Amino acid sequence: MGHDVTVYTTTIGQDRRLMVPPDKPVDLGKVMVFYFKTNFNTGFAFSQTLYKACHQELQEFDIVHLASFWCFPGIPAGFEARKHRVPYVISTHGTLVPYSMAQKPFKKWLYFKIIEEENLRKASAIHYTAYLEREQMAYLDFDRPSFVIPNGLDYGEFERLPEKESARKELGIPKDTRVILYLGRLHARKGLDLLLRAFASFKNDYAPTLLILAGPDEGQLHRLQNLAAALDLQPRVWFPGFITPEKRNVFLRAADVMALIAHPGENFGYAAVEAMFAGIPVLVSNHVGISREVVADGAGVAVPLTIDAVANAIIDIFSNPERLAAKGRAAAASARRRYEIDIVARQMAMAYEDILTGRRSPGLSWSDE
Repeated sequence: MGHDVTVYTTTIGQDRRLMVPPDKPVDLGKVMVFYFKTNFNTGFAFSQTLYKACHQELQEFDIVHLASFWCFPGIPAGFEARKHRVPYVISTHGTLVPYSMAQKPFKKWLYFKIIEEENLRKASAIHYTAYLEREQMAYLDFDRPSFVIPNGLDYGEFERLPEKESARKELGIPKDTRVILYLGRLHARKGLDLLLRAFASFKNDYAPTLLILAGPDEGQLHRLQNLAAALDLQPRVWFPGFITPEKRNVFLRAADVMALIAHPGENFGYAAVEAMFAGIPVLVSNHVGISREVVADGAGVAVPLTIDAVANAIIDIFSNPERLAAKGRAAAASARRRYEIDIVARQMAMAYEDILTGRRSPGLSWSDE
């Protein structure tokens, strides 16, 4: 879009696809990225060279966007931006909603009060990826301007999708099988135990049904496998493990519906949006950030976090194949309209301009309370 963009990150978040020289600019598609060397091998990402760069260079920028929490980079960036009166935006990405703050609460609240709170209360604006996230953050009473812009995805990743029949053949799934897919981390927050129990109570009289729980284990795999065994679901549940980016579209196209029955704290819902881009309707809990948009656009179903609600939704989804296909088409149209990266980029550039000029562009859901 013609803007000069510079990214400051650290070698903790190093892009492993690249041989990255630390502390030197790397041109990634006309974006200059600095991977500053960290001084200690910890997730805190303390970097003396990053501090020096913020101290010496931050005043040269028109606007700063902070996207990290619970680690060092936000400390010098926020301090130097305030010192030099450079406007700055913070994206919270769900890190401060009540569910997230309840995890390791003493450590988080202590750090929040010492470091993060000042960054937030003196920000020029706070960026939320969904209306639900902004509502969940109301308990902190920041009294700062805020706007809502979703995360963006590149539609090009979904332009050459396999046909459903060939995708199922590649995965060894019979073509007459109903397929419910979860694709993401096997994490307690994702509500996979509830999804399993709902699936156990679901009876499909028309065709066999397969539940795929795909993704890397984050401490839940054995528990979920044991639960599936206890519910006598082993023949109908598949745990394929981590799915490579190359395989993702195959799994998506093999599915009839994508399920993301997450607990509070799922501030956006990337996996659901990926499914929508692939033309797959979604079944989400009403705690997923995009749940309202899913319902509004007819792209799927949003349900409360109860076994009965999820089971009944699955029954309803598979009861009408024509309606299911229509929801798939609506999902693809919704994703293109709301989440395509070029659209989101234009919205973000507009938000930056609003901050610099004081205007409030329509379509960004500005709130000055």
